[in-house]
Amino acid sequence: MGELTKALAAAAVQLTDPPALAKNAHFGQPYADLKAVVQSLRQPLAKNGLSVVQSPAVRIEGDRRILDLTTRISHASGESAEFVCSWPLPPTANIQQLGAAITYLRRYTLCSLFNVVGDPDDDAEVIVAPTRKERH
Repeated sequence: MGELTKALAAAAVQLTDPPALAKNAHFGQPYADLKAVVQSLRQPLAKNGLSVVQSPAVRIEGDRRILDLTTRISHASGESAEFVCSWPLPPTANIQQLGAAITYLRRYTLCSLFNVVGDPDDDAEVIVAPTRKERH
C-alpha cells in the first residue's frame, strides 16, 4: 500500500475541517452535514489520485438487523483499503430511519478516516448534562 499511503499523507495536509453550517434540531449544536463533509474532501482527495466509495448493507444477526457501511478508499495506482462500520438498527426502523442511519454513519466514518472534525467537541456535555429543569 505504498502509493495509497503516500497519497493519503499528501492529502492530509490539504484537508480542512468542513464548515459546521447545519444545526442539530434536538440539541441545537452546529455540525457539518454530509454534503459539507464530502465537499471538503473532494478536491484534496482527487488532487492526490484518491477516491471514496461507501456501500451500505443490512444483515440479519439473530433477531437483530445490523447496518454495515463499507468505505473503500482507492488510489489511481490500483491500491485500496476497506473499512467497515456496523450499527444495530431499531427493530421497528422504517426506510426513513434507515436512510438517516446511513447518512449518519457515512458522515462520521468520513470524518474519522480523514481526521477532519465535523462536530463540536463538547466532551458529550450536551448528552449527559442535566436539563435546566433537572438542575432546579
